[in-house]
Amino acid sequence: MRIAFLTTFPDWTGSARAFAMAARAFATAGDDVRFLVPPDSRVQEHLAQEPFVVEALDAGGWWLSRALRLSRVLSHHRSDVVFLHTSAEHLAVALSSPLRGRRGIVRRIPSGDRAETGWRTRLACRLARTAFLFASEQEAREALVPAKLGPSLSATPGLEPVNDASAVENTETAEQATTDPYHIICIYDGVSRGRTALPVRTVALMAPRHPEIRLSIVGPGSDAEEIRMHVAALDVLPRVDLLGERDDLRQLMRRATLGWVACRGDDAAFAILDLMAEGLPVVAPDDAVCERYVADGITGMIVRGEDAALAAGILAGVLGNANQIAAMSQAARGRLAREFPMTPMLEGFDAAAAAARSGVSRLQTQRGRDDGAVDSA
Repeated sequence: MRIAFLTTFPDWTGSARAFAMAARAFATAGDDVRFLVPPDSRVQEHLAQEPFVVEALDAGGWWLSRALRLSRVLSHHRSDVVFLHTSAEHLAVALSSPLRGRRGIVRRIPSGDRAETGWRTRLACRLARTAFLFASEQEAREALVPAKLGPSLSATPGLEPVNDASAVENTETAEQATTDPYHIICIYDGVSRGRTALPVRTVALMAPRHPEIRLSIVGPGSDAEEIRMHVAALDVLPRVDLLGERDDLRQLMRRATLGWVACRGDDAAFAILDLMAEGLPVVAPDDAVCERYVADGITGMIVRGEDAALAAGILAGVLGNANQIAAMSQAARGRLAREFPMTPMLEGFDAAAAAARSGVSRLQTQRGRDDGAVDSA
């Protein structure tokens, strides 16, 4: 099967990472995979060593010229299925399909996003066979995408736990080298800037009683001047490190005691999965995506609202408590291996590709059976 993945956003996001994981699995299984990315982008940099073809494509400009460029690239590749995320990408690929033969489209809805079914989506579904891929079964059920547009399937983001000997040895060495049990690493997505305010305020409140507390904020834009000014205004510059985007995120995690998630959507999902894989208890806001992954009080803590005093009280009872940290760490690794392995996510991508090619899925079949049962009743 010839499969193409398309992203028109230059940043390395959780959504791009989900596509990269699926593309790697398809390529390893022997499929002909091509990944279309914006030229000179962070996505292109991250995919440089992958076992599939990465092709730079300028997907901007007028819709017709964009469709023609996509048609040339996809037809040269003879793509059977194209994975994409947005309604604009969906329509552009659908417009290119009738020009050079039919191909299936899988429209993935990122974690926590709503399925937009406006005129672009409806027109695209009329032009090309489409399957909708959601980040969880619950989101697929709640979206209520009309069956006439295409089948709805799910592929919950997952991650393999750290289990090779060298990684475990490095983790143990890092843990032994950690002398500051009050180190918090905050993962930032470069977009949800308001979510960095709560950890900074929490550290400012805890600092008088816990002078050893430290916060490291890492991610694209985490060293922005606006965040630095907020840290300076709270007089915690010596306690807060603004690290920017880093390629050694795993190593930074291994020096921390807690992980704080200042992200949304797929970025939040993968940030939590990464922290769980490293055995870090996770502090996360109370949105649907974070609550799906974090077991409050077991593998981490859900901070409700923007109450820094409440967050400080919760963290004060955990930081410095080696036994509780160890219990949460073990629970996080166990929950990752038990509930969020990578294999079901990859199986969901495979099922979506098959559904897009055939135009039929088990869900559609089940809907037909349910409708028949209702009629006969």
